[in-house]
Amino acid sequence: MGASAISAVAQRLSRVTPFYYGWIIVVIAGLANASRVSSAVEVSSVFVPALTEEYGWSKTVIASGTTIGGIGVMVAGPIVGRILDRYGSRVVVPIGATLTGLGCFVLSGVTVAPMFIVVYAFVRLSGQAFVQFPNQVTVAKWFSRRRGKASALLGGLGAMGLISAPVAVTAIIGRYGIGEAWMALGVLAIVLGVVPTLVLGARRPEDIGLLPDGDEAPPEDANGAAAAAVAADDWTLSEAMRSPALWLVAISGGLYSLSSTGVGFHQLAYYVEQGISAGTAAAVVSTFAIGLTTGGITWGLLADRVSVRGLITLEYALATGLMLALLNADTPPEAFAISFASGLLVGGALSMPTLLLANYFGRTNLGAISGILQMTWGVSLGSGPVIAALIYDFTGGYARAFITFAVLCAVAFVLMLFARRPVRRAVPVAWA
Repeated sequence: MGASAISAVAQRLSRVTPFYYGWIIVVIAGLANASRVSSAVEVSSVFVPALTEEYGWSKTVIASGTTIGGIGVMVAGPIVGRILDRYGSRVVVPIGATLTGLGCFVLSGVTVAPMFIVVYAFVRLSGQAFVQFPNQVTVAKWFSRRRGKASALLGGLGAMGLISAPVAVTAIIGRYGIGEAWMALGVLAIVLGVVPTLVLGARRPEDIGLLPDGDEAPPEDANGAAAAAVAADDWTLSEAMRSPALWLVAISGGLYSLSSTGVGFHQLAYYVEQGISAGTAAAVVSTFAIGLTTGGITWGLLADRVSVRGLITLEYALATGLMLALLNADTPPEAFAISFASGLLVGGALSMPTLLLANYFGRTNLGAISGILQMTWGVSLGSGPVIAALIYDFTGGYARAFITFAVLCAVAFVLMLFARRPVRRAVPVAWA
């Protein structure tokens, strides 16, 4: 990657703070992730009761935008991954944040269901595939030994928006209306998501003469030889796709994501139906975000000390029990406890699979390889909310949906038990 893809500010700052520049990358990635909260189900769930009351739309109709957006993420994931490996997040993230903000501005004036579905699908695609995913890959590329700590910081910063947005959006809707809430989310996306990454973003440390983890760079010729050696040890996309480990990680992550997204999208409406006030339910959603922040930090710190695969397996096992616990959550204390615990697990599940792939397959082609993960996640991110909505519309309640999600989490747990570190096959040598 040439210097033309890196701003002059980034080049100068990296020379002044070489050890800390990787952490600067994490901070701007975290701010960008915080800016895309409009595409998160935890925030879109706040709009569900208001949209149903204002326009009479069913939960299935509202969730359809998430489903179509998830399909878009599925298609875009592998493409965005390849672009990341070649050009980095400085190209991708500002575009994604701009599109997310513009989509929110359009949503502020939408009153027709088909238009809402299309535009929200666009917002979902932009925020997930062009902001959150690139930032996770970028941070993994900038660190090796301290990858877990960097992921912890990324998760903590990114969740700030999820902590404050549900309560803020609920207040804005109550006082000013639905349109003004979308406008506020659009401004947030553009302010935090565009400028910091555009000015300071860089694809990987080697592009500006640095090494992962802030290590001191060796002489130029040695640095080039070391980088070539690392690249030679990293897996290609085709090699990774022939490994069962990649598909086990991707499919299990997809099943868990389907379940957690399905619950996340409907949790505010569910708690309101359980007799909890709308204001308290919005606070419960914010508690989920606090748990997500805590989880992102906790699991990230643990990832540098214990097996990442073991952590993911534990998350899926605990999620199975939490899905069943939801069936009897009808008081505020129960709702707060379950919501916090669910966020605690999601906080790890958002980043741990990418860290695991980086540990298994290396940094060079991590974007393309993680694109396969995004492909399966795209299906699940869109399916969970609409599956829960369909079950609700047919049965009149969420019980069977939560039982279904518990079973899927159990299957994800079993699959992760077999997702062991792959062994790279030697390439046969053709003798003349």
